[in-house]
Amino acid sequence: MYSIRVSLSFVILALTSLALTPMAILRPRHRNNMGDISSIIVQIMKVYWGVTFEYENEERLTPKQTSIIILNHQDSQDMFFAESAIRRGTVSLGKWEVIYIPFIGQLFYLAGNIMIKRANKEKAQKALSIAAKKIIDSNLSLLIFPEGTRNWGKPLPFKLGAFKLAIEAGVPIQPVCFSLRDKTMDYSKYRSGTVKVKCLEPISTKGLTQDDAVDLAVRCRKMMEAECIAISKTLPQYREEGYPPMNEKHYPE
Repeated sequence: MYSIRVSLSFVILALTSLALTPMAILRPRHRNNMGDISSIIVQIMKVYWGVTFEYENEERLTPKQTSIIILNHQDSQDMFFAESAIRRGTVSLGKWEVIYIPFIGQLFYLAGNIMIKRANKEKAQKALSIAAKKIIDSNLSLLIFPEGTRNWGKPLPFKLGAFKLAIEAGVPIQPVCFSLRDKTMDYSKYRSGTVKVKCLEPISTKGLTQDDAVDLAVRCRKMMEAECIAISKTLPQYREEGYPPMNEKHYPE
């Protein structure tokens, strides 16, 4: 049942992307495209997954200055739920391969998101430097999953790209914590549960150098990991052992 529900959700996302593509074509890569598109997708996915969102310090999702917004990366459903953290003036960083996903990838590009080829580290680093200039010049905030890949409920070390970019651009880090869906979402029910989103205090990078990127990444990871657990435990549906199928062993180690 869960597999069918996930598969159908991707079909709905693809069809929604196709329907929204004309809007993006009319103003390709506009700074507000991703915010407007995300607001529509979130409403559709809220109904489909039967979820409600609870925000804490939501105003920090629309920072007064360019920021690097970092989120914990959990599972495939991030494609549906992460949009809830995107507002006008924010775009996301994604891997270039996304563009090959029918309808979804093309809209992702037209929405103005920054895409990099992660396989080539030299080119990826150059792309991040270009991204730093772009977000400053366009007064954009950039959303990044610093883990770089889905953690399937097991927190991973943060990669340094987001932190090096923030230091290079001289902009703050805005940590955003999502409740742990493997312990709070029952996908066997239409009303799957509540997703809690907490925006922590912004972290200044003023005076930092690239040598400080590792310490900054470790500090953010520890803080976010603890907060993700804490906000999850405030939800009435929290279960330490988790819910199937997210607590089963067929997911990648």
